[in-house]
Amino acid sequence: MGEVLASLGARRADVRRTENLVRLAAQSEEPGKRSSAAGFQLVARIADVLARAALDHSWRRSDLRGLVREIAKVTRLPAETIRFELLARVARDPRIIELSPPVAIEVELSAFYALAGVASVSLWTRSDLQRLELVSHAGPKPGRPARDAAKTLLDGAMPKGKTNLHARAVLRWQRPDAALVFQASEGEEELASVASRETAGALALVLEREALLVRSASRERALVEGGERLLARLGFDLHDGPIQDVAALAGDIHLFRSQLEAILASEAGVAGLAGRIDDLDARVRAVDRSLRQMVHSLESPTVARRPLDEAVRGEIEAFTNLTDQDVDLVLRGDFSELTDSQRIAVLRIVQESLTNIREHSAATKVSISVTANADEISAEICDNGRGFDVEQTFVRAARNGRFGLVGMSERARLLGGRFDVRSAPGGPTTISLVLPAWRPATLEAPLSAAVNALSLS
Repeated sequence: MGEVLASLGARRADVRRTENLVRLAAQSEEPGKRSSAAGFQLVARIADVLARAALDHSWRRSDLRGLVREIAKVTRLPAETIRFELLARVARDPRIIELSPPVAIEVELSAFYALAGVASVSLWTRSDLQRLELVSHAGPKPGRPARDAAKTLLDGAMPKGKTNLHARAVLRWQRPDAALVFQASEGEEELASVASRETAGALALVLEREALLVRSASRERALVEGGERLLARLGFDLHDGPIQDVAALAGDIHLFRSQLEAILASEAGVAGLAGRIDDLDARVRAVDRSLRQMVHSLESPTVARRPLDEAVRGEIEAFTNLTDQDVDLVLRGDFSELTDSQRIAVLRIVQESLTNIREHSAATKVSISVTANADEISAEICDNGRGFDVEQTFVRAARNGRFGLVGMSERARLLGGRFDVRSAPGGPTTISLVLPAWRPATLEAPLSAAVNALSLS
């Protein structure tokens, strides 16, 4: 039996433990009782091994049938009982049900096809447009009869005539949500019917998880879109309100300066007064730039449609316009697959870091690197400014309700990432961010490598 288990993907430790149970079952003094506790314990152990290997190993139908014969020889349990127990335990195993729904459905149908005595099995459901759709199948591809059987069941009617093609409803909230259609092999009708209840029950749990994921993804999108609309509206309000007022005020100052020069052309001190007006004009222009930068920072990724690399370059351009200081920028990798949350977090941390450098560091050299690969996205901002005591600064910021460094750290934490600040009085200062390559749950088709698990021939 050890060789059969190894061919099914069992690990060496699992094979050893299973062989111990085989010896225990075979050593029963009363042959008629070999099928009791030790036998069912052996079946449970093998079912656990099969469930664990579901995504790591492709099984052949003949291998599983051979395994059933070996178990029956040792325990003297009926082969049908062994097949049903294995199927029921694998179908209800949390490790299978908690897989991505498309993968879990593949595994459930493949296990049913291998153990339930059926020539084919398929799962059907209705789309949002009420069209009948084939979700997945095991064995030969289903034809028109299987489609008709699924349609009849989901329409609430009973199949007509005698046939070895059966349909069982997969219920959600006591209503048919999908149809499990299978063709029972000759002499296997009873086992297939009983086993279909177990598989349909497990599929109901998988489909419920799928529905919850869809609702969760929809709510996430609604929240993100609502926040983006709010930010866009706030940006428009700032642009059309305070920014326009500041622009009008700057124009009034220019007009006042020219009028004042005409009135006081012959008076002493005009140059000093004009210089004072120039100072006021410069301050107004600075407020105008700050407000425009605020509007720029409030642009949501969806509204602005700006890739991360372009957005980072825009922030650096704004920084250099204010400081006349060059920034060394290094961008590596493909940023197109980042989620909105990841893109926002990286951009905001770059923005806040540049603001801190401009206002506090007196740096003469700044470098920024952003890297994306298959496992993570990282960003590092370095400057050679005056530096600071990191611990004291964090404590003081939290106490005073300032959210610069604290906010950056929180952004990273919420996305499951790491945020680090390395600095000391006298500098330099390095701010680093690492986010895992996480993406919101989707219901796209699984990778072919994953769904090949349990593909039985």
